[in-house]
Amino acid sequence: MKTKQNNFLKLIFLSVSFVFMTSCEEDDSPVEPVQELLPPIVLDCDSFKEDQILTDDPLRPVDFVVTCWATVKGDLRIEPGVVIEFERHAGLYIANKSKELQIKGTPDLPVILSGTEKQKGFWRGLLFAESHNLNNLIEHSVIEYAGSQDLKPTSPIYRGSLAVQGVSGTTPQALNLRNVEISNSGNIGLDLHGISKAAKVNTENLNLTKNNGVPVQISAEMTHILDGSSNFQGNVKDFVNITTTNYELQEQNVSWKKLNVPYLIDGRVHIKKNGHLNIEAGANLVFRTNAYLQVAPLLPPYQASLKIVGNSGEPVSLQGYESNFWGGIYLGHTQEDNRIEHAHIKNAKGDFPVGNLQDKGAIYLHAQPKLQVLNSVFEDIPNCAFYGYGTDPFENLTVNNLNFINVASEYCAN
Repeated sequence: MKTKQNNFLKLIFLSVSFVFMTSCEEDDSPVEPVQELLPPIVLDCDSFKEDQILTDDPLRPVDFVVTCWATVKGDLRIEPGVVIEFERHAGLYIANKSKELQIKGTPDLPVILSGTEKQKGFWRGLLFAESHNLNNLIEHSVIEYAGSQDLKPTSPIYRGSLAVQGVSGTTPQALNLRNVEISNSGNIGLDLHGISKAAKVNTENLNLTKNNGVPVQISAEMTHILDGSSNFQGNVKDFVNITTTNYELQEQNVSWKKLNVPYLIDGRVHIKKNGHLNIEAGANLVFRTNAYLQVAPLLPPYQASLKIVGNSGEPVSLQGYESNFWGGIYLGHTQEDNRIEHAHIKNAKGDFPVGNLQDKGAIYLHAQPKLQVLNSVFEDIPNCAFYGYGTDPFENLTVNNLNFINVASEYCAN
């Protein structure tokens, strides 16, 4: 950390000074003065309206202090080793449009954004309100002790230490997050729930920990940008929370990867026209009561698919939040290669609000969708593992090596 480096530097100066003083007693050579550490530079609300480059001063344990909720309008570059502290409820409202934001540390000299007091939820955080330069980057940086207030308090609300706001009618937001720690937030860590697939937002090797809520909220359209290189553990609620905004996957072929925490799905995830969702081995999905997966492309040629593919060592788990019942999996019309293999489906009841359907089973089949279910377990299903609607509802269903535990019925039809 910067403070430790400066203390070490100060010790060097003191040691050198002592040597010079000892030598002076013998040969009367001049004594080098000890360099004193300097206070931070205070940045007021107007500091970010023009282009700004913030550089590290080795003699300042804290380089800069931000005193308010400041709007960023110009280019902003924060260089390796810079330490910025924010006063109570201060933060950055980033609305620099096509201007560039680069907060770029190194492994040895990270950029540190912290509070003037080290307590959870002390300063407000960073809100990307309208910032769409493709070079926007936060890398090798620490964002800590933020989340004192909602970053956007009116609907739609954004909160956390860092949020990227959803936009419409303007150029999509852009931000690359690499090797970033977000910790000790007063609420959630990272808020990406409002962005759609048009956004140019990418993540790699995040460490979201010690936050007072979930590590991240995100839309279904963008969940695929999270991967196993990141850590999401150590928070009050260790879930990647998939919210009800931007819940439709279409014109996308994406994968939800195995993470070190479960996905918590709040509502409907609808895979529709040219949408393809792959859920990879080892992924753990937890569903709230009204949540479910729906594969329904609606119009010919019915191109949409769901692949849930685990393996014997790492099955995919789908179950209700806190062991409550959840909706299940709805497939309608799709003739793509839908496949469920090495999965454990638990507590699925078959309630699908979209069709006012209730108690229709863990997997609901409408209009002979094509589906393979292999080497999988159904557990604690109060009605049916499979419920088919229409003529010959199971004509395109292939099953093999299924295990039914506490399941009322295996196959039901209208």
